[in-house]
Amino acid sequence: MEMNSAIRYDLSYLNNVFQGNREMVNNIIALFLQQVPKYVSEMEECVRRNEPLSLHPLAHKAKSSVAMLGIKDMEEDIIQIEQDSKYMRNLDGLPTLVGRVKRNCQVVYDQLMEAIQRPAA
Repeated sequence: MEMNSAIRYDLSYLNNVFQGNREMVNNIIALFLQQVPKYVSEMEECVRRNEPLSLHPLAHKAKSSVAMLGIKDMEEDIIQIEQDSKYMRNLDGLPTLVGRVKRNCQVVYDQLMEAIQRPAA
């Protein structure tokens, strides 16, 4: 079993796109912090209500934020949720995937909150 703390974000893509502009990078991080936990919570609700088709648009919305922050493990799970719910396959695995995304989201959320509160070097 993989340790939760192994999940990490990687800001190299954002630093590259925004040429190291910390304010712009922090804006993207803030957007992630504001939106993705809400999407994940809604995904949990879909699983609870056994509405797998409703997972697809939520996973799709979360995917780009997760990808921009370079959270590879979480991105793979979100893509899996998006595809499985869209094509109604592997439905038994969705609760496990959503649970893992929720745990990973919390770990990354805490890491990012700490990162944006750190003073610029």
